[in-house]
Amino acid sequence: MSMRKGIDKNFLGWRIGGWKSEYSVGMPELSKEEEEVVEEVAARFRDCSRHSEIRDKQGVRKQVGRLLASHCVESGLEVDEEQRRYLIRAAVAHVYGFSALDELLSDPELEEIAVIGIGAPIFVYHRKKGWLRTNCAFENEEALVDVINKMGRKVGRRITLQKPRLNAVLPDGSRIHASIPPISSYELTIRKFRCNPIHVADLIAYRTFSAEALAFLWLMMQADASILIAGNTASGKTSTMNALFQFISPKERILITEETPEINIPHEHKVKLLASDEIGVSMKELVADSLRMRPDRVIVGEARTAEEVKALLETMTSGQARGSYATFHAQSARETLVRMRSLGVLSIDLESLGLIVVQRRMMKYDAKSRRSTEIRRCTEIGEMVPCADCSLPKINILFKYDSKQDAVVRSNKKAAVIDRACESFGMSRREFGAELKSREKFLGGLDPESSFEEITEEIRKFSFANYEESIPKPKAKPAGIGFFNSVFE
Repeated sequence: MSMRKGIDKNFLGWRIGGWKSEYSVGMPELSKEEEEVVEEVAARFRDCSRHSEIRDKQGVRKQVGRLLASHCVESGLEVDEEQRRYLIRAAVAHVYGFSALDELLSDPELEEIAVIGIGAPIFVYHRKKGWLRTNCAFENEEALVDVINKMGRKVGRRITLQKPRLNAVLPDGSRIHASIPPISSYELTIRKFRCNPIHVADLIAYRTFSAEALAFLWLMMQADASILIAGNTASGKTSTMNALFQFISPKERILITEETPEINIPHEHKVKLLASDEIGVSMKELVADSLRMRPDRVIVGEARTAEEVKALLETMTSGQARGSYATFHAQSARETLVRMRSLGVLSIDLESLGLIVVQRRMMKYDAKSRRSTEIRRCTEIGEMVPCADCSLPKINILFKYDSKQDAVVRSNKKAAVIDRACESFGMSRREFGAELKSREKFLGGLDPESSFEEITEEIRKFSFANYEESIPKPKAKPAGIGFFNSVFE
């Protein structure tokens, strides 16, 4: 029996549509009769689940298959094998998954999923193609709210008329933001978690950083420099932060304070502290707590508010951790300082920032092909230079993006941070330059096809062998502060 007739009513609240789209999911548009079948099977499944709980997707799939077969026999319906497969997929997505979003969530090439309203096509952000219009949509408010709350339930959150906003991180690391009237006309944004984290070899392969720039940051981090990664939205700031921590010894104790858990570094000895407005725990309080926990490094997630920025600078000026790190929204190193100053930060405190790394998401236009491509590039690496008579510290730009070369290149070899690193390592400037070249060559030889864990292991093997055998010990520091006396004992 064919069930492919016209569609005049949507029973499921979501739809795989037949309209023109730039991204199509691998499921056909359901007819009215097929939607009725899926809804009937879903209703039977809900009845069954009241008596026996099915926890895994495979179990749900088997049960849905049995219920579909039973319904077809009772109703005298004949379905071919292809119909049976996609009806089961649709029913599983409806009762167990996230309906229209299931097919999109399973595509590793998608970075973002955006529901922009009821009846409107869902948009996705593809890694290589940018924003694309899909052939999926939610058809009624209840279906979308049900999916939002199904996602929020996994982390104990719920969206209601009393609480029309929801921000959460799913167990797999994906971030969701949703809002309903009166704030919006129903929207949902999902920033997907990358299953295979970006590593330093990826950053080089994508041309986000040069091997020289990463080698420089590697040395700076081991010399205990604090680093702020600034950039615009979705520029990859957090991914770069995670990758840079591949340079830090596994023996160090890392304290992470965040509002939204995003940092995922390759260290066993790490402690995560989460701020929460709901229970009255602020970032400032968590930073104060972290400094009582003998951290080697402190990460203050994303600094957005005045309180969070001041909390970050407190970790830098307290001197209790060897290095402090954060991400921040700004388009340049100077804009970073201006924005922080506007949040009430003193100019003298801004000097403690150490290094500002700017990474931007921007469009690259090819005049010959008339095509624009979105790229992510490190555009600046700058150090803070104290200036007693200035409203802001001066910025010494050490690396700068060259659009002709499409690469971040060295712009100034003179830097106070290099002098401090040489003093810490007991090196001359010439020895520092040789070590920088050695690390640049090593990073340039890494295979971007390797896993995050494999790259981390290679970096650690290189670091230990290199430092134990060929690099002089640093000058003495107070106990527990120096890089070498805690890492390589």
